[in-house]
Amino acid sequence: MGCTLAMLRSRIEHIRDFDLPYNLTAVIAWSADSLLLAAFLLPLWLRNRTRVYVLYWVFALLAQGIGLALLTVAGRDDLRLIGMIAFTGLIGARALSTAGLLSLCGEDRPAAFTSVIVALWFAAVVVSRLAGFDSVANVASFYIAAFAVAIYGFYFMAKNQHALRGPFRQSLMAIFVIEALTCLALLSAYNLQQEPPSLGSATTSIALITGFVLFSLKGFLAVWLTVERLERDLRDLAFSDPLTGVLNRRGVVDEIEKMSQRSAKSDQFAFFSLDLDDFKSINDVHGHNAGDRALVNFTHVVRQCLRERDIFGRTGGEEFAIFTRVTDRNTAGQIAERIRSTLEATTFHEDGHELKMTVSIGVTLMRGRIGNIESMLTEADRALYQAKGDGRNRIVFYDGPTPHPAQSTDREVALAV
Repeated sequence: MGCTLAMLRSRIEHIRDFDLPYNLTAVIAWSADSLLLAAFLLPLWLRNRTRVYVLYWVFALLAQGIGLALLTVAGRDDLRLIGMIAFTGLIGARALSTAGLLSLCGEDRPAAFTSVIVALWFAAVVVSRLAGFDSVANVASFYIAAFAVAIYGFYFMAKNQHALRGPFRQSLMAIFVIEALTCLALLSAYNLQQEPPSLGSATTSIALITGFVLFSLKGFLAVWLTVERLERDLRDLAFSDPLTGVLNRRGVVDEIEKMSQRSAKSDQFAFFSLDLDDFKSINDVHGHNAGDRALVNFTHVVRQCLRERDIFGRTGGEEFAIFTRVTDRNTAGQIAERIRSTLEATTFHEDGHELKMTVSIGVTLMRGRIGNIESMLTEADRALYQAKGDGRNRIVFYDGPTPHPAQSTDREVALAV
C-alpha cells in the first residue's frame, strides 16, 4: 500500500512539473475560430468583389489563425523560423484588420499601409537582435509595429473627421488609443521579464486577453459599419440616378419631405423644373453616348451654381429639379439665371465638335411645410411649359393659372417682384 501511494505521488509530481502552458487551449480555440470566420466571410466577398474591405478581413483572420497555430509550436523550433512566421502572421493580421476597417471610412491605400507595417516589423526584429534583445526580439518588434498600427488608425480618424461621424468615430478612436497604450504596457512588461517570453506566462495571458478583446471590438465595428454601408448602397440605388450620380425623382421627393418637416412656417422655398432645350438633336446628331455625356456635363454645371444643402436631381430623361430655401423671389430668380447663363456660356467638346446647350426653367415659390408635393411639381412644370412655348432658354415663374415670365425678350432676368 505504501509503495502504491509513493508511486501515485511520483506520477502527480511528474504531471505537475510537465511544461504544458495553460494558455495553449485558448490559443488553439482562437486560431480555430479565426480560420472558421475567414471561411464564412469569403463567400460574402465572392458575391461582390467590390467589397475589398471584406477581403482584407478574410486575410486578417487567415493570418491570425495561422499565426496563432504556429505560435503553439514556436518554442520547439531551435532555428526560431516558426516563431518569425508566427509573429509575421500576427502583425499582418493587426495591419490587415485595421486596413479593412479604415477602408470603410475612406482609406484608399490599405495594401500600402499593410506592407509598411510588415516592413516595420521586420526592421524592428533586425534592430532588436543587433541590440542584443534576442530572446524578446519577436515580441518586442510585434508590439512596436502594433503600436504604429494604432497610432496611424487614430491619426487617420482624427484627420478625416468627415469619414465617420457620431459615436462610431469616437468608439473607433478610443479603441486605437487603448490599443496603443496596451502595446506600450506589454512591450515594457516583456522587456522587464527576467526569463524569455513563454506561452504560459502571466504576461502572455494578459496579452492574449487584451488582443482578443481589441480584435473583437474592431470586428464588431467592422460588421456594424459594413451593414451601414450596405444600407447606404441600397439607398443610393433606390434614390439616385446611376448615370449622373444626382438624386432621381423618388430621391428628390424624399429629400423635399425631409427639408419641409424641418422648416418653419416663415421659411420660403423655391422649386425649379429644368429641361434641356432640343436635347433630342444631340442624340440624333452625335449619338446616345454623347447625349449621356451631355447630361453628366449639365449636372456638373448646375452643381457649381448651387450650395451643398440644395436639393438637385434628375426627374426624367433630360428633365431635372432643384429645391432650395430662398429669402425672396429675387433670390430664386438670381439662382435660376446663374444656372441658365452659365450653361449658355459653357462649351462642350464632342467628337471634335463644339457643343452648346441651353435650358428652360420653370419656378414656383411656397412657404412653410409643403403639403402637396405633386401640386408643387405640377406648378413648376406649367411654368416650364410656358418657358418652352415662349422660345426656350428662359425662366418663367408660376404665379397662378397663367405663369409669369421672369425674362424679357432679350433674355435678361426680370428680377423685380
